[in-house]
Amino acid sequence: MRLSPYRFKLCLALTALLALFLISCGSSTRGGSPTASRGIQNQWPHETGHIDPDPDLAFGKLPNGFRYVLLKNRTPKDRVSMHLMVEAGSVHETDAQQGFAHFLEHMLFNGSTHFPPGELVKYFQRIGMDFGPDANASTGFYHTKYDILLPDGKPESIAEGLLVLGDYAEGALLLETEVERERKVILAEMRTRDSAEFRTFVETLKFELPNDRISQRIPIGTKETILSADRALLKDFYDTWYRPERMILVMVGDFDPDAVDPMIREEFAGMTPRAPARPEPDMGEVRHSGIRPFYHFEGEAGDTDTTLQVIQNIPLEPDSVDRGRRELTLDIANQIVQNRLDRIIRQPDTPFTSAAAASEIYPPHVFYTYITAQSRPENWERTLSVLDRTLRQALEHPFTEAELSRVKKDFLAALDKAVKNASTRESPMLARRIMGKLGMNRVFQSPEQQRDLYAPFIKALTGEAVHDAFKSAWAPDHRLVMVSGNARISEASNDPESLILSAYQSSVETPVSAPETQAVATFPYLDPPENTARIVRREEIPDLGITRIDFANGVRLNLKPTTFKANEVTANLNFGRGRSAEPADKPGLAQISEAVVNESGLGVLNRDDLEQALAGKNTAVRLNISDEAFAFQAKSVTTEMPLMFQLLHARLVDPGFRETAFALTLERYRQTYEALSQTVEGAMRLWGPRFLAGGDTRFGLAAYDDVSRLTLGDVEAWLREALENAPLELSIVGDFKTADALELASAYFGSLPARKVDTPEGPAGIIAFPKGKTLEIPVRTRIDKGLIQVAYPTDDIWDIEKTRRLSILSAVFSDRMREVIREQMGASYNQDAYNVPSRAYPGYGVMSAVIGVKPDDAEKVVRAVKDIASAIVRQGVTDDELRRALDPTLTGIKDLQQENGYWLNTVLAGSRKHPEQIAWSRTMIEDYAAITREQLRQLARRYLDNAAAAIVIIRPTIGAGGQPEGQKAG
Repeated sequence: MRLSPYRFKLCLALTALLALFLISCGSSTRGGSPTASRGIQNQWPHETGHIDPDPDLAFGKLPNGFRYVLLKNRTPKDRVSMHLMVEAGSVHETDAQQGFAHFLEHMLFNGSTHFPPGELVKYFQRIGMDFGPDANASTGFYHTKYDILLPDGKPESIAEGLLVLGDYAEGALLLETEVERERKVILAEMRTRDSAEFRTFVETLKFELPNDRISQRIPIGTKETILSADRALLKDFYDTWYRPERMILVMVGDFDPDAVDPMIREEFAGMTPRAPARPEPDMGEVRHSGIRPFYHFEGEAGDTDTTLQVIQNIPLEPDSVDRGRRELTLDIANQIVQNRLDRIIRQPDTPFTSAAAASEIYPPHVFYTYITAQSRPENWERTLSVLDRTLRQALEHPFTEAELSRVKKDFLAALDKAVKNASTRESPMLARRIMGKLGMNRVFQSPEQQRDLYAPFIKALTGEAVHDAFKSAWAPDHRLVMVSGNARISEASNDPESLILSAYQSSVETPVSAPETQAVATFPYLDPPENTARIVRREEIPDLGITRIDFANGVRLNLKPTTFKANEVTANLNFGRGRSAEPADKPGLAQISEAVVNESGLGVLNRDDLEQALAGKNTAVRLNISDEAFAFQAKSVTTEMPLMFQLLHARLVDPGFRETAFALTLERYRQTYEALSQTVEGAMRLWGPRFLAGGDTRFGLAAYDDVSRLTLGDVEAWLREALENAPLELSIVGDFKTADALELASAYFGSLPARKVDTPEGPAGIIAFPKGKTLEIPVRTRIDKGLIQVAYPTDDIWDIEKTRRLSILSAVFSDRMREVIREQMGASYNQDAYNVPSRAYPGYGVMSAVIGVKPDDAEKVVRAVKDIASAIVRQGVTDDELRRALDPTLTGIKDLQQENGYWLNTVLAGSRKHPEQIAWSRTMIEDYAAITREQLRQLARRYLDNAAAAIVIIRPTIGAGGQPEGQKAG
C-alpha cells in the first residue's frame, strides 16, 4: 500500500498542459472569496459546470448516492481496471485520529466479510493479479482509493472484483488482533518514508498553509496516534466517512458496460450509512502578506532549494471552457519562463543546476505560483538573485513573439498527438485520469473534445493576453522567499530568515532590462545522404511479423510494425559494448558520458537551439548506455518518421561534446552523489552493486572524487571510437509501414561507410561474487532506518529456461518474506526478492532479498531471510505458492507482449549478436506455464546456499562519514 503524492511539486508547464486536460495540475485566474469548506455535492462535475464530458463515458448513480463511471477500452486486451474512490482522507480525521484514514486502508486488506485475514492477497494472486502493481490502495488528504487490475473481463471475474470492492466499502472486520499486527507494519512504513525530502515537505507545508487543515493532517499520521489506534476508533472513522454518497466506482477496460451496470446495482444498491453524517471540516484560509522568508535546514539533502512563490485561496467554481482557457493561458506563460530558465542553466557560471516555473492547484481551494531552482548550498544567494531577476523581467517586459510562437507550437502538437494516440490509451492510465478529474471536480473529456475546444484558442492567443495572465498570477501583495536543503545560513548578528530577507531586498533593487531576442534556430540535417544502399540479405519471420535486413555496409535493420499504440514509433540504434567496455582507470565514465551527450545537443546545435528548432514536434532521441551496448533511443509519431531518422543519423555522425554540458553534468552528479551518500537507500545504490561484483568499478556509482578527474576529452575519445567504427543495429517497432521504414533506413544508414562488422569484441571479464562476505555501511544520517540485502550468486541470462525459473523462485521467495517478515514479524513495510541475470558478464547473476528494517533488527531479519531460503531448499514450494507466483506472471506476460517496448528492447535490440532472443518470444508463455515445483526446488538447492550468500547491512551512524573508507567488510 502507498501514500499518494502530497503535492504535485515541480509540475512543469508542458506537463501542466496535459495535466490541465488529464489530472488537473493546472493554474487558475484568481477572484472571489476564500473557501472555508470543500463540501460533498454528490453530483458529477458536468452536472454543475458548463462543459461536456467524454461521450464514451457511462455515468450512473444509485438511490443511496453511490456513483459509478464506466468506459469501455480495449488496451490492454482483456484487462479491466477497477477502482473504488472514497471521498474521505486525512483531512477528515480528528486530532486523535491522525493517520487513521491510512491505517484503515491497510486494515481493509486484513479481513472482511468474504475474505478472512491473510486471504485477500492470496486470492488476488490466484486469479492472476500481482499484489502491488495490480491490487493496491492509496491515501491522500481528501480521498482513499482502492485499485484492482483484473486479468480478464469475464462476468465472473468482474463479479469477484465487485465483491472485493464491496467488502472495502462496507465489509471490514477490523479485528483487534489484526489492528495490533498491522500497527507494527504502519510504524515500519512511517520509518521507511522518513527522509530529508519528507521532513522538508512537512515544514514547508506548515509555512505555506499554517491555517489550512492539510498542514495539520499529513496522511501517515503521528506515532502517538498510531500507537493509540484500536478497533473502536478505526470503526468510528470507517462508519462515519465510508458512506455510499461519498463513493465513486471507476471501471475502464475490455468489458460491456451494459452488462456490468446491473452487477454494480446488485452489489452496491443495498449499502446504507452505518453512522450519522458529520459536516465537512473547515479547511482554513491562506492569509499571507508582505515579504515572508522561510528557512529549513536538512544536512542530508544533496542540494539547496530556493523558491519565490505566491499562494492564495481560490473559489471552488464549476468546470468550464472559460476556466480551462484561463489556466491554459497561464500554463503557456509559465512555459515561456521555463524555457528562459533552461537556457540560463546551460550558460557558464549559472549558480543552479535545475529550475522550474509553474502553477498548480492543490488542495482544490489553494493556488500556487512559483519559480524555484536547485543549487549548491553556497550558491543560494546568487540563485535567489537570478530567480528574482528572471521573474521581474517576465513581469515587467512583454514576452517576445518568437517565444510565444515556440510554446504555442508545442502545445498544439501535444493536443494533436493526444488525438492520434487516443484509440490505444491504456485502461489503468485512463482510470487514474478520470479519478484525478473527479477528485478536483473537473470534467473528463476526450482528446478530440480538448483539441476542438482549445486548439483554435491557442492559435488566436496573443502575447498581451499571455503576459497579462502571468502578471495576474503574481499580483498578490506578498512574496514567499524560501530556502531549504543543505545550506547553513547563519551569521552572528542575524538569524537565517533575516539574511534571506536581506538578500531578496538587495536583489529587487537591481533594475532588469527586456530579454534579448534570440535567433530562431532551424534543424539543418534535412537532406538524406546521396549514396545508394545495397541490401545483401532480407529475412521475413511471418509468425512474429518481423523483417530483418542486412545492408552491404554491415548495418542490420530489424522491423516490426504493430498496432499496440496508435501513432507511436520507437527505435533503438545499438552499437558498441556500453558500460562493460568502460576503462578500469576511469570509473563513472559511462554515467557521465550518457548525460554529457544528451545535454550537449548536436555538433552544430546546442541543446537549447535543438529544442527550439524542434518546436511543435513529437520526436526525441537520447543516448542510453547499458552494460552491453550504447544505444540512441528514439520515440516519435508516425508522420514524423523522416525526422526521427534525421535525428538518429545526426546523433551518430555529428554528436555534440560541449564543455558547458560537461560542467553541468559534473555538478549534477556531485549533488546526486552527495544526496545518495547520506541515505540508506542511496548507499545501497552507491556501494551495494560494486560489493556484489567483487569491487568491479563498472558496478554501482563511482565516487565523485573519481568522476571529477574525468575530462570532456575522455568522454569524446571513448564514445567516438564506437560511434565511428562499431557495427550498427537499428531496430524499429510501432505504427509504421515496413516499406516506409526500409526506404528511410536505406537512405540514412544503409549508405553509411562500411562498418567493421567482423571486429572481435574484447571480453567483459569474469565477475567475482563475494561468497560468504558481509559489507556494513555506516551512513551519516539522523533518520533512524536501516536496509539489508541478502544476495545469492546465480547465473547470466542466456540459459533462458533457467532464467525464467529463477524469476519464479524469486517471486516465491518474495511472497514468503511478505508473510514472515511483514505479516508475522511486523519487522518491515517493504521487502522484495528478485533475480538479475547479466547480459554482459558471463556467468554472473544475483538473486537478492532487500528489506527495509529498524537498524537494531538488521541481524534478526538477515537470519529470517536465511531461514526462508533454508526452508525452500529443504521443503521446496507448495502447489499454492507456485500457482500464486505463476499466474500473475503469465498475466503480465500477456500485457508485455502487447507493448512496443518489449519487442524493441527485449526481442529485437541486440538480436544480431543474440538471435535466440527472437525465439524466446515464441516460448515465453508455454515455458513459464510448464514450470514445476521440482524444478524450483532443484534451483533452490543449487543457488540458495546460505554459506555462499553475501550480506549488505546499512545503518545510520550520526557523525560517521558514510564514505567507502568508513565501510567494514568481513
